[in-house]
Amino acid sequence: AKLADIYTNMDDKTAARDILEQGFTKFPQSQSILIGLINYYMESGQDTDRLFVLINEAKKNEPDNASLYYVEGNIYKELGNNDEAVKAYYKCAEINPDYEYGYIGAGILYYNLAIQVQEKAANEFDDRKYEVLVKEFETALKNALEPFEKAYAVSKDNDIRVNIAEYLKNIYYRFSSESQEYMDAYKKYDEIVKSGQAK
Repeated sequence: AKLADIYTNMDDKTAARDILEQGFTKFPQSQSILIGLINYYMESGQDTDRLFVLINEAKKNEPDNASLYYVEGNIYKELGNNDEAVKAYYKCAEINPDYEYGYIGAGILYYNLAIQVQEKAANEFDDRKYEVLVKEFETALKNALEPFEKAYAVSKDNDIRVNIAEYLKNIYYRFSSESQEYMDAYKKYDEIVKSGQAK
């Protein structure tokens, strides 16, 4: 990725692309290489389908590697195709039910989508449009609950689980006035975040 940056700074974009593609073949899970490739194809205006050719080649070599579907989900997310991103993230669990990152990817996608909609709503002065955006915001937040809960359930890493609990705490707090169930969930995850120990 750093070598590709050097080529880019020297205005040799073809060499930058070639080195990124070589790197991706060897290290398909490298986020810096992946982002470099996505940026190259998007900035150059070339066919981003090449990214999917690369990831499909990697999947042929390692069909049982759930993390490759996580990478595919990240590509779709970066390209703004959220539906396909979520499908790819959930495919991770089909391949390996104990792989938490697919669920985390889906949860973060929905959570970030909610934040974007919330920012739009904050700048909307038309009451009707504002109400529509608030509903959209709440739907996206609630959509994040299931994947985050699943990630929390399957992860064996305490730090990861505490980080997931932070997201869950924030979401449940937003809806805590709706039901006792949401309030109880908020209290549960708030305690986990404060103690730093997942249960």
